[in-house]
Amino acid sequence: MKYAWIVVLLLIAGLFIGPLWDGNTGYVLIAVGNYTIETSLVAAVILLVLAVLVLRVVWGFVMRLLRGTAWGMKWFGQRRDSKAQQAVTDGATALVHGDLRHASSAFNRSWQLRHDGTVALFASYAAAANEDYAQAREWLQHAPNPNELQLAETLFTLQQHPEQAERRLGELQELRRQHPQHPQLLRLALQAYEHLHRWDEVLASLPDAERLAVVSATALSELKERAYRERFLAVGREGPPALAAFWKSLARDERRSASIRQAYIGVLKTYQLLDAADKVAARGLKRGDLKLAQLLDKQLLVPGVELRDYLQGQLKQHPEDGLLLQAMGQIAMATNEWSLAERALRRASELVPSRRVWLDLAQVYTAQGNSQAALAAYEKAELGTN
Repeated sequence: MKYAWIVVLLLIAGLFIGPLWDGNTGYVLIAVGNYTIETSLVAAVILLVLAVLVLRVVWGFVMRLLRGTAWGMKWFGQRRDSKAQQAVTDGATALVHGDLRHASSAFNRSWQLRHDGTVALFASYAAAANEDYAQAREWLQHAPNPNELQLAETLFTLQQHPEQAERRLGELQELRRQHPQHPQLLRLALQAYEHLHRWDEVLASLPDAERLAVVSATALSELKERAYRERFLAVGREGPPALAAFWKSLARDERRSASIRQAYIGVLKTYQLLDAADKVAARGLKRGDLKLAQLLDKQLLVPGVELRDYLQGQLKQHPEDGLLLQAMGQIAMATNEWSLAERALRRASELVPSRRVWLDLAQVYTAQGNSQAALAAYEKAELGTN
């Protein structure tokens, strides 16, 4: 602003210095009725400036007197409060519309008019949402009872520096005990637990994560599967009996969860417990706990008797089901039945073409020594077309 004033003053000075330099000061003629006043341009401007200054001083004195009266205090106070409330309304509307910068500006304007702690809280939220965490922390100091806002301070810090969550894990856990229903706090805690591979804490937090909907359903399903997989792997190191006992110790609803069951099948395959994996997969499909598409995508099928019988029975009822054909093709690949695998996967590629089908088919052609067909299948897999 000061630079703008400097430019204006220089322009004004130029207007006067130029004529003065030429010896032509100019004049101003003021005529009111029978009276006339003639003066130089410079003197007129000086008088005008002095008049404005005098008027401002007089106006300020009058306003101070008015504000000192009961009526003046009431009138100006109501006017100030009305402007402050309108600014709050503008800020709240901007928040709803997602205009965070406008909201911050409106809350700041309201605060200048009336120091309201609630406005400071709104302003802090808007600043944090706009990722201006320094400003958000400053607003917290003006909020009611700032000493009780440790949670907000921690959240701002961890949102600005997520890597600090690992060093402040104890503080996070204590805040979680104090605020078990806080979604953002739980989200940050889950990220820290996952990064530090603290799977027991992740598993303990999953019910709250589901209830509070801190992540999407897909992300929650993937996190649950990964956490249970790590837990099953740890138990499996003690031997197959310990792994089977742990599986049976789970509640019925947990065993029927698709994410948990898929994690268990994957670990059974890792430890080469294929008979158990066959039974868990087949019974999950029969009861509707598992989706065949998921098992195909994650390659969780095993060449077991129970699973093969189930798939063959389904194929008799639905001979043109592309997913069933793809599943039979994967099982045939596992038992090196390349001719059967080729027929099943080639038909599946016609019914339900996908990258997974083409990759499986390319592997079959490679095993058969048909390099040209394998290359064509790989190209279609990369293109994602049939």
